[in-house]
Amino acid sequence: MVWSFAAIAVLLLFASPRMRSIGLTILGGVFVIFLVIVLLNRRPVAPTPVSIAPMVNAGAAARQFDFDKYQEDKKDREDPEAKTRIALSAVRFGQVQFVAGIESGTIESIRARLYNDSPQYTLTDFTYYLEVKDCLPVKADERHPVECTTVFDQRKAASTTVPPNQARDVMIEIAKDPATGNPPFRLLGTPQIELTPTATRAYVTPGRAAAGPHR
Repeated sequence: MVWSFAAIAVLLLFASPRMRSIGLTILGGVFVIFLVIVLLNRRPVAPTPVSIAPMVNAGAAARQFDFDKYQEDKKDREDPEAKTRIALSAVRFGQVQFVAGIESGTIESIRARLYNDSPQYTLTDFTYYLEVKDCLPVKADERHPVECTTVFDQRKAASTTVPPNQARDVMIEIAKDPATGNPPFRLLGTPQIELTPTATRAYVTPGRAAAGPHR
């Protein structure tokens, strides 16, 4: 459009004197428009904003984790003796079995019986360490025909209710890969499951004496 006006202005320069002045005016306007266009194109381009979605998601996950820890710390502050009422040696896992996943070589969950050997207090919370080993035969070494390698481990806390000198069945889910949603490992040999309690809690019900039995 600008070049069309410029062409018309040039033609008017060769017309009558009156038309020549109009042509000069049009040429002046075209020059001003051209100059504005050049200046606008020379402005610095605004940088493309960097996506902060991953950072926001990571921050939200961290806040969620901190909130869970805050809740645990709050309960410990309200009942500081909960961590010492049941000795770690009085809690144990037995009858540990794995539940196979849908895909070959995968494990969906671990089933076990949790024993509370405390004669006085009810177990209300516990943390555990789960280790899954893949055991394969080693033909070159007859002294150690099987070699077991850890392919997965997991540390978590859980709530339960196991009265004194009793046991309860628990199920521990195998966490999937958060990025793909797939099983975190595939067994090539025979699984060996090791499940160990790492901490105990025996919170008393509000209104009952902290030193008394929790049944």
